[in-house]
Amino acid sequence: MTDDRSFCIGIALEGVGWHPASWSHSSVADPAELFTADYWVDWARAAASGGIDFVTLEDGLSLQTDQFGTAADDAGRRVRGRLDSVVVAALLLSMSDISEVVVTRNVTHSNPFHVAAQLASLAAIGPGRVVWRPQVSADARDAVVVGGTSTPALEPEDVYVPPRIARRLRDLFRDAEDYVHAVRRLWATFPGEGLGGGGKFWQPEQVRPATLEGRPRYPAAGPLTVPVGTPPSVAVLAHHALEPYRLGAAVADRLFLTPTSDHPIPELLAAFHQIEELTPDATPTLMYADIAVVLGDSDDHAHDRLARLNDAAGAPWSTDTSIFVGTADRLADELTNWRDGHGLSGVRLRPAVLPDDAERIIHDLVPLLRPPASGAANSDAGRL
Repeated sequence: MTDDRSFCIGIALEGVGWHPASWSHSSVADPAELFTADYWVDWARAAASGGIDFVTLEDGLSLQTDQFGTAADDAGRRVRGRLDSVVVAALLLSMSDISEVVVTRNVTHSNPFHVAAQLASLAAIGPGRVVWRPQVSADARDAVVVGGTSTPALEPEDVYVPPRIARRLRDLFRDAEDYVHAVRRLWATFPGEGLGGGGKFWQPEQVRPATLEGRPRYPAAGPLTVPVGTPPSVAVLAHHALEPYRLGAAVADRLFLTPTSDHPIPELLAAFHQIEELTPDATPTLMYADIAVVLGDSDDHAHDRLARLNDAAGAPWSTDTSIFVGTADRLADELTNWRDGHGLSGVRLRPAVLPDDAERIIHDLVPLLRPPASGAANSDAGRL
């Protein structure tokens, strides 16, 4: 099959990996390296040259923890803190050829006007290459950091019980829906043709306040201070629960599903489409899977790597999605089934350790999914 890029492959960049003990197994020697431009630009360039379609950048108001809802410890297993996702995105868009950068931005404790302007600025740097992932903050520590409105206190086990998420976070997700609509209204207040279009440098008649209907939660009227040529797409990370799915159906151009052994891809797709049918003005949505990966030369090698990581962390790795442990060949087969059997448009892969797992994704997995265009490769080389 030719390389038509119909199945998109993304890498979720996060520190030196997503496993809580990734730092103890990474070849990165100096934690300060994670706070340099070169570190992130080098990864974006490596991803682009290796056939990766997009990278994602995380955001957060408080320090990362090993488990949701717990305080950061001093065990030294993880580098705490992040660079600002918008600043990093500006670097990647201007200094690499990566096709898309998915920028996570908090919507619970921020202002729609500011976020709209930030993303519009990124869209000016990389037209058509910016995707926004609005992030609902369910961590009460975030409100403390910014002095914002308190959010419901969640225990770690609440994250994995859909009814609890739905009950406790309903208002936050409804607010997030209004927030995304507000940002999109603001993007429409200053279209790109308002600046430099029609042979004129400035066309003030193109720039106007937003039209506010009803009683919106975020009545940001604008106009925006930054012209918007190509509005960013919106991606939603949706755990298997009613409210995240409602948000995805209402505002998302793409949805990142989080399959588990209890909730496989077919079940998640069916559940989302049921909610989509009940959502007024639902937007067309591309479906992606979002999984963590631990890759190895063999299945035994991959499981041994995970065991050593878990030993270093002092507990088994528990995430909000499934953890694939095995070879690139088996992962390629799984992704092929998801695409051909269930119509998924892409996948976001969370590498357990950087550089190890990301390099295996780029060098071992991508060639299996993207056969050479020349057609010279044998038929076993490509599956998608």
